[in-house]
Amino acid sequence: MTSEKPLSVYVIGDYNDHLAFNEVNMRIEGNLFGRNINIFNQNVPAFDTMSTGFCLAQLAMNVPTDIEGYTENVKFFVNTAPRKDDPKIRVKCAGEGLVYFKLHNGVEGVAVNSGYSLSFVKAGATEIREIKADKDGSQFRSRDVFPKAFAEIVKGNYDILGEDIRENIPDVPENVVVWTDGYGNLKTSINPDLIETATEKHVKMNINQRHIFGKVGSGIFGVEDGEFCVSVGSSGWTLPDGKNIRFTEVILRGGNAARSVDSPHAGKKIDWKLVE
Repeated sequence: MTSEKPLSVYVIGDYNDHLAFNEVNMRIEGNLFGRNINIFNQNVPAFDTMSTGFCLAQLAMNVPTDIEGYTENVKFFVNTAPRKDDPKIRVKCAGEGLVYFKLHNGVEGVAVNSGYSLSFVKAGATEIREIKADKDGSQFRSRDVFPKAFAEIVKGNYDILGEDIRENIPDVPENVVVWTDGYGNLKTSINPDLIETATEKHVKMNINQRHIFGKVGSGIFGVEDGEFCVSVGSSGWTLPDGKNIRFTEVILRGGNAARSVDSPHAGKKIDWKLVE
């Protein structure tokens, strides 16, 4: 028997395909053959770096730190690569580069530096650095190129790291959809402080060119069944300085808020105002 602690690898990607996830998982396991590995897959919508970044932070920033030896054995492999860094013809399927990140809680991972993929963890990271890995050579780089670099990080080989690129990571924009959960609740970047001070007031919203009228609640069930509620939800995390990051949710109690406004993609702007 081995006393080695198991390695938990969270793969976040926009594959929407069990075969693709399994191919990536196999390459990760193959490059770390001999390790006791548990792999968990988190799918996000195609090319959606906003959802990717939110899911990464919600999982990685909330890894339990009260279990000795746990956080250093949790790693993230993140790949949503829409190749929008250059709209011109791509040679050899080149795309956004791979970067390394380490969070204040000790969790490490690699991610394609695309869009908002690293925006949500930026404030909680101690390092965000380039990785010296090929950016081209395969349509499916997360299967054919990146697992080897990921394995080097897991093995503690930091010689493949380059410059810190934190300043190049964009901030999360205000007043946009950041994630739609399985209930159709819209998690947004609307300032939660503004919402918490407006409890019981009503609010008008324009989302995806659809108008809704709701009420600000002290919780997402703070309205009658069938009504829209705007409230600070359950998602979020704590930054190294102790600041709590929270997200405002738009829900339709007993229904599906996202479907009611034609399922807006993450990043969609929300116009809203309180009704006195």
